[in-house]
Amino acid sequence: MSFRDEKRRRTMREIQSAALDLFEARGYDAVSVEAIAAAAGVSAPTVYRNFGTKERIVLWDDYDPDMLDAIAAETRRAKPLAAIEIGLVGALDRIYEADARRVFRRSKLAVKEPALRLANAPALAEMRAQLGAVLVLSYAGMSEARADLLAAVVVVALEIAVNRWIQEQGREPLRSYFREVFADLRSVVLTEGVTA
Repeated sequence: MSFRDEKRRRTMREIQSAALDLFEARGYDAVSVEAIAAAAGVSAPTVYRNFGTKERIVLWDDYDPDMLDAIAAETRRAKPLAAIEIGLVGALDRIYEADARRVFRRSKLAVKEPALRLANAPALAEMRAQLGAVLVLSYAGMSEARADLLAAVVVVALEIAVNRWIQEQGREPLRSYFREVFADLRSVVLTEGVTA
C-alpha cells in the first residue's frame, strides 16, 4: 500500500469512528454527513469523496481484501469449505486483535438500522462474487455454478454468525460464532452426503 493509500485509509477510519460516536449518541437518522465531517475535522466533500453515502460510512470495511487473500492462501492446503473457514478465522483473529471494538460497533449498527441492512445487500453480493472467483481460480474443475453456490451459503452463514454475535452483545470473540456456524454447515453438508 502506498503512503497516499495508507493516508486515505487512516482518514476513512477517523471519519468512520467519528460517525459511530455520533450515531450511538444521537441515533443514525438524526446525524447528517455535515455533522460527521465537523466531528472528524474534515469537510463534507471529503466525506462524500471517500464514502459516497452516509450508509457507506458505516458499511465500509477495509478488511475484506485481507480475508479473501487468507482464504486463497488456504486453498493450497485444504478442501474448499475448510479453506474458507481456516482463512476467515485466521484473518478474523488478526482483525479482532487490532480492531474488535470498531468492528462490533459497525456490525451492531448495520444489523439494527433497516436502511443499513438494505444498503449492505450489494456489498454481500460483491463478497459472494469475489469468494466464488477465488474458488474457481483455486480449484481445478470447480464450476462457476458450484463455486457461486458455496460462496452464497458461506455469506449467509457469516451473516448468521455476526447476528448471533450482536444478539449476545459480543460476549464471545466473533471467531467463536464463525466456528459454530461452520460446524453447523459441515453437519448439514455431511448429513446430505455432499463433500465440500
